[in-house]
Amino acid sequence: MLVEKKISRAVRVICASGLVISAGMMTQAAYADDAVQRVEVTGSSLKRVDAETALPVQVVSKAEIAKSGVTSTQELLSTITAIASSGSTSNAAGAGSSTGGLSSISLRGIGDSRTLVLVNGRRLAPFASGGGTVVNVNVIPLSAIERVEVLKDGASGIYGSDAMAGVVNFILAKKYNGIELSGTYGSPAESGGGQNGRASIVAGFGSDSGISGVVSASYEKEKALFGKDRSYAKSANNFPYYGAGATGQGNIQGPWTLGGGDDQATGGSAYGNPLAASGQCDSIGMVLYPGVSAKKQKYCAYDSGPDVGLTPDRELINFTGNLNYRVNDSVELFADALYSQSKVTQTFQASPARSDFFDTDALFDSKKVERALLLYPNNPVYQSIAVPYLNSIGQSKFIGQPLAITARVKDFGQRSGLDTATQYRTTIGAKGTVANQDYEVAYSKNQSKLTSSVTSGYFSQVAYAQAINDQNSGWNPWAPGGVQNPALTAKIKAAAFAGDYLSATSKLDTFDGRISGDLFKLGDSAVQYAAGGQLSKQNYALNPSQVYIDGDVAGLGGTIVPLDKSRTIKSVFGELNVPILKNLDGNLSVRNDRYDDVGNTTNYKANLRYQPIKSVLLRTSYGTGFRAPTLVDLWYPQTLGTSSQFDDPTTNQYGIQVNQKSGGNPDLKPEKSKQFSLGIVLQPTNNLSFSFDWFRIRISDYISTPSEQEIVDGFRRGDPTYARSVIVDATNNITRINAITANAGTADVQGLDIAANWKDKFAFGGLNLSFSGTYMNKFDQTSPGGQLFGKVGTLVNDIDGTATPVIGANNGGVILRWKHQAAVTWTHEAWATTFIQNFSSGYRTKNTTQDKPNFIGSSQVYDLNVTYTGVKNTTLAVGVKNLFNKQPDVFIPASNQFQSGYDIYQYDPRGRFVYLTASYKFK
Repeated sequence: MLVEKKISRAVRVICASGLVISAGMMTQAAYADDAVQRVEVTGSSLKRVDAETALPVQVVSKAEIAKSGVTSTQELLSTITAIASSGSTSNAAGAGSSTGGLSSISLRGIGDSRTLVLVNGRRLAPFASGGGTVVNVNVIPLSAIERVEVLKDGASGIYGSDAMAGVVNFILAKKYNGIELSGTYGSPAESGGGQNGRASIVAGFGSDSGISGVVSASYEKEKALFGKDRSYAKSANNFPYYGAGATGQGNIQGPWTLGGGDDQATGGSAYGNPLAASGQCDSIGMVLYPGVSAKKQKYCAYDSGPDVGLTPDRELINFTGNLNYRVNDSVELFADALYSQSKVTQTFQASPARSDFFDTDALFDSKKVERALLLYPNNPVYQSIAVPYLNSIGQSKFIGQPLAITARVKDFGQRSGLDTATQYRTTIGAKGTVANQDYEVAYSKNQSKLTSSVTSGYFSQVAYAQAINDQNSGWNPWAPGGVQNPALTAKIKAAAFAGDYLSATSKLDTFDGRISGDLFKLGDSAVQYAAGGQLSKQNYALNPSQVYIDGDVAGLGGTIVPLDKSRTIKSVFGELNVPILKNLDGNLSVRNDRYDDVGNTTNYKANLRYQPIKSVLLRTSYGTGFRAPTLVDLWYPQTLGTSSQFDDPTTNQYGIQVNQKSGGNPDLKPEKSKQFSLGIVLQPTNNLSFSFDWFRIRISDYISTPSEQEIVDGFRRGDPTYARSVIVDATNNITRINAITANAGTADVQGLDIAANWKDKFAFGGLNLSFSGTYMNKFDQTSPGGQLFGKVGTLVNDIDGTATPVIGANNGGVILRWKHQAAVTWTHEAWATTFIQNFSSGYRTKNTTQDKPNFIGSSQVYDLNVTYTGVKNTTLAVGVKNLFNKQPDVFIPASNQFQSGYDIYQYDPRGRFVYLTASYKFK
């Protein structure tokens, strides 16, 4: 029969409070409660009576989620201090770049591919655009979450690959009687977009003795917010902090030889711009760049600030369900399902066009079109504008030759694309007892599919260049307002492209089984064990359209090629818990994973839990970990595309984009790690508890793809590791970057998690104070060349007299030295008021254009929530996030970031955000 044993009431207290509490409280409560079923806590395969294990697990309850006022699952996870922005992808990062709508999380800042995400204890298929192990957390419906368990300790020995930093387990509602309807609407206090609405329904039926089930459905909608709507982001020009160096209209690249080009036509601004020389860049919607080109000429740049989205338009539909049928006292059948569809619309600046961007387009040669936008000597503006200008800058030798000119192509409007992502998972299984041992077997089928399309602002580069390069086109790159003659305008419009350009599918099918129970008595306690196995099949398929393969659609980043790879993973694991003494438990887990493409690995974890007195708990753990390279890491072909923006410290050019070769590496080795933790939990009184957990993680053979800025800085300072990663022309302008995924160095991470909770009742009501914080003592990472980068509290290191971006600066935000959340809740009768402080320490950004250090100060953002339950079956709440409308400090990114003026990973551009929530239960 199913085993029913006493469990501490603290299991439920943990789920309600979200804070670590001591085993002393659990012991006191255990004998005051009725007998309830043993539970399994994230981080162990064993069902235990005491939920406070040797591993630190933070739990966030449904009630806490409601009080926080968060509007998405990603936003919820950002409130957990152990989760860092570095190494993650956010909704905001999807505005201005192509993420497919991905939102991911990174425990300890060591990367989203090293943080395992589970739903009800089982894996989801990796997001289709992630290509490997990254899960899109926004497909998990916020309204269906019962609680979130965060294991803040490496767990590869228990869960396998990608649990190197820890585990985030979303527990969805499994038992509910009745129907609950709820809705939320929120809006920034400032004008513009950013409004958010959500409606949901949860319905449940049945009991523990027969059939029971819960279904839920939800709909979320968030409107886009643009740079023009915020004073600090409405311009990408804010000297001396940062400048808009993006490709502008009408800059002269140089002379062009028909049929073969010319190496004198270089970069995006080499010989300047006639309108820049006369201070008239604004006549064509550009801005005068305050610096000069490689040829020491003034030129016009594009200010993308107003046009870039700060947050994208997002729509999400979710359905979840679970069904349980107890056949008898020993057998229970179960099934669960999750379906999600997200639609993310990204709108950002118009595409650039210039000769070096066309190098990745295979159609130019096949259609015999010149790889440049050309101004011919027979064009009237050649004689009236170009000739006087060339004479004035001492380049009369070019007169009579075609000139390659840059363009910021506004003819098709701003770029807008739609990413539609669907995710489903179905699980069927059975669990129960046999011979007084617990067992569970299940089969899960997982799929994530992404379809990407463009709706406006995109065009065929070949068709556009063909229209411009007609010697009788009459193209005027300096035409006021960009208005061309009617005939040319009609030909240009015909180059427009809209439609699907990419389909990607990620699949994960898994069969797992395990058995656990008591082996024998050792004194008054039992030695417990768990053992099991897992068989998984993973597949990733990338299917671009032909125009994407050709690299002919401007603004999509160059060519991409198909990929279809699979692998099989066979795993066996075991766990043993031994009561060494009455108050000392030891636990050992071992797991072997065998990959058919990268070999096999065995990892283990050992931990101790010591409780000398009921109010003190000591715990420690040590283990090994690994992470297999993803299918994309291994097998994606190396192709030529367009880089993200970067700065060149040698030529003093900012916001440059060039050709970039990137792709996978079949010679990659799995990463390896070692982790150690040591903690103490104290409960000096019944209503007060503290916990302190120190951790250290060391990773070798770190898999990464270097950022453009990292490569350029390494090359310019003479690091031989990057000698072949950058190609320059005769004038020392960078023309190409090679960025290939590799095993690159090591990482050493250590810090301290702190938590506290106090509550009491008074005549004026109840008070509950909670606190959780993370202090990062070290995050040292080495580059492929062996250069050590200290990443805590900074985006740059001073190396050889220059502020060099830290390694991995392209993968999310900064590693904060300190981050905490403090909350106080006052309850009285039907009222509950929660006041929250979110604090983060300051950090250093990239230097100003005058090479002076720039710092972001510490941040304190306050949230307020008031809830009323005085109407039967009804809950009403009103809240404000960023109550005092704190504005961001001036931020200078160390690597590519399309949005300007603020750190997209640390600051919510919605500012003060007011929301209303209402729910009603039918019972």
